[in-house]
Amino acid sequence: MTQPDSTQDLLALPRAAVLMLWTAAYLRGDVGPDDAAELSLGVGHHAVGGEGEDLFDWMTGLRRLPLAQLRLVLPRPGRIAGLVGPPSALPAAIEAEQAVVVTAAGIADHTLVPGIEPVDDRGRRGFEVSWSRFDAPLGKHVTPAAAGGAREELLRVLRRAADGSIDLDLVPEEPVETARIPPTWTATGLPRHLDPGDAHLLVLSARTLLLTRSELEDESPHTIGLSEALARRELLDELHDQSGAALVEAVERIMAAEIS
Repeated sequence: MTQPDSTQDLLALPRAAVLMLWTAAYLRGDVGPDDAAELSLGVGHHAVGGEGEDLFDWMTGLRRLPLAQLRLVLPRPGRIAGLVGPPSALPAAIEAEQAVVVTAAGIADHTLVPGIEPVDDRGRRGFEVSWSRFDAPLGKHVTPAAAGGAREELLRVLRRAADGSIDLDLVPEEPVETARIPPTWTATGLPRHLDPGDAHLLVLSARTLLLTRSELEDESPHTIGLSEALARRELLDELHDQSGAALVEAVERIMAAEIS
């Protein structure tokens, strides 16, 4: 099993993204399905597997799908583009803020959504992670992934934030503290054989997304008036959207390269 050398080698990601990365490593042949399923739980949260979809069976079952592809979706209320499934899948994916959409030859097959429950595992607080599978409506076509460009848009907004006068607590060049990682995310080492450009975009977008999420949830003590607060919120919203799009692009590029 691949293990990171230190906490500095870990990256916090949405659990759906971690699952996709280790699934790609399994499909490439770098790890077995048992190790990939365990690695997809991440580290640092004392996570234990829950009920629901068995990830070993799920991963091995992907090999039986014709031209299988995995799509990462990071939905928010009012922004559910890319989600596929019955009506019951939508609130689950929105609550988790993530989902994996699986297609076979361009036709949606099912959607996988993580559910998180706090547990006390032998005296250590952690989370039970279970994956719910929602079968897609028959014959539902999935639009191909958008062309690149998310990286450039993210860099543009980051430069504007760095050059502006709005005070933001964003340092995406450094690892995010464990205390700022929400239960729906987890830390993971990265699989081998990642393209350096894809790996850099993955790190930059994930850290920016997590930091902007934290900033949006906290009231800033630095804003001095309504207009500044509104400008700060607008910039954080844009950073959140662009980093999310860049993260999706990075994960899907890695996925496509690994299983091609």
